[in-house]
Amino acid sequence: MTPERITVSAEIDAETAKIVEDGLARFNELHNGPDPTKPLWLICRDDQGHVLGGLKGLIQWDWFVVLTLWVEEERRRQGIGQRLLREAEDAARNHACRRVRLATMTFQAPEFYRKLGYAEECRLLDVPPGHAYIWMTKTLAD
Repeated sequence: MTPERITVSAEIDAETAKIVEDGLARFNELHNGPDPTKPLWLICRDDQGHVLGGLKGLIQWDWFVVLTLWVEEERRRQGIGQRLLREAEDAARNHACRRVRLATMTFQAPEFYRKLGYAEECRLLDVPPGHAYIWMTKTLAD
């Protein structure tokens, strides 16, 4: 019998990645049913079509997950981020989401999210070094 071997790599071929991802998906489906995850993007552009900011999220069960929220540096503190997040929350409600979750770091925007009703759920210290990684949630009103 050949002993197992483990390889370590920063990259992997698509076929191997699919085997691993599909294996986990089949296991999860046994317990939760089919994966309902759907992507949702919100993009803010100026009148010339230049991207000023954007939000990338996922609709997952009755949760909306904010993966990325970014606003061009020169346009920050002008309400674009707040508009993107509020419109994402409205879209989440329209997809029957009841809650929102996101992650931020202490040097990013935890106070911005707190002002918009998000509560800290967990904090992992020293990730990245000298900072903290924060998970936040918000329950959406009907």
